[in-house]
Amino acid sequence: FTCMPLMMMRQTRASTMAARAVAASVTPSPKKKQKVHHASSASSPQVKQRALFPIEDNNNTITREEIQNLIRSHIPNASDDISTETLDGWCLVDALSHCMQASNGILKDLIKEHGPPKCYLKYFETGKTNTRGGCEDGYQSFRSLCRIVAGQQLAGSAANTIWGRFLEVVGASKNDTTNLTPQAILSIVRHDDIEGDLRAPSGLSNAKCRCIIALSEAFEGGELSDDILTSASDEEVSLKLRNVKGIGPWSVDMFLLFECHRKDILPIGDLAVRNGTAKLWKVKGKGKNGNMCAQKDKHLIESLHEPFSPYRSISSYYMYQLVDVKG
Repeated sequence: FTCMPLMMMRQTRASTMAARAVAASVTPSPKKKQKVHHASSASSPQVKQRALFPIEDNNNTITREEIQNLIRSHIPNASDDISTETLDGWCLVDALSHCMQASNGILKDLIKEHGPPKCYLKYFETGKTNTRGGCEDGYQSFRSLCRIVAGQQLAGSAANTIWGRFLEVVGASKNDTTNLTPQAILSIVRHDDIEGDLRAPSGLSNAKCRCIIALSEAFEGGELSDDILTSASDEEVSLKLRNVKGIGPWSVDMFLLFECHRKDILPIGDLAVRNGTAKLWKVKGKGKNGNMCAQKDKHLIESLHEPFSPYRSISSYYMYQLVDVKG
């Protein structure tokens, strides 16, 4: 695995054997390598294996057909020719094929156990993402952002409860969010009592309520729209959204990953992603009690997920599954 044999092509047989004996005597044992968890040893060997050696399952390589069958098996009444192209235009079969082989196939069992990411399966089945209304009215991104803001810093069940209450305020439901529009929110702001008719009945905090009002104003004023957000780069989307008070890096990552289907999102600021990373790779971080720290362990987390690029959205998704985050 090094260039040493090429350097010795002109040596005599005796010197070659002697050099090999020396090299063998100083080569670290595999056990010692397995105990090292710093970033440099976690990434580069995995990249070589990903590129050169297909991962096998019961002595059979994982084929595209098997992955297509896995996707179809999780979609009721799916046809043989169902599209596996995501909202952003990349192919889920390609992504899963790559991620099931990357980093020594460490995600393979998780993917088989939990199935393909549900956010993509719903889109393949219905042509809609999780928060989309019944018509294409230009406010689908608005609805998704409202859902993300409502769920900030809440566990899955609590976030779902608040989201349902918020939708009821504007005459919408989880099954049909069409009535959730910027105009519906701003009508309450202009004609009703914000506290009594919006914040309190929905259960939103004051900060979340103000953020949703600011989003409504930005969409109504044209600073934000479906066209603007879906056509911009990840960096441009981040800049535009973070101009809205209450939208930070975590909210941007959730929007790009789950609503826009961007393929290479790694939300290091998400606790579940950090916990899942630590659990899967059996590493400790520099945070309290050995937990992963978003700042101190940023390079380590990036290096562990690097082999999955350009599909780190897939590896990120399975970190949620690994720590059983439901939402």
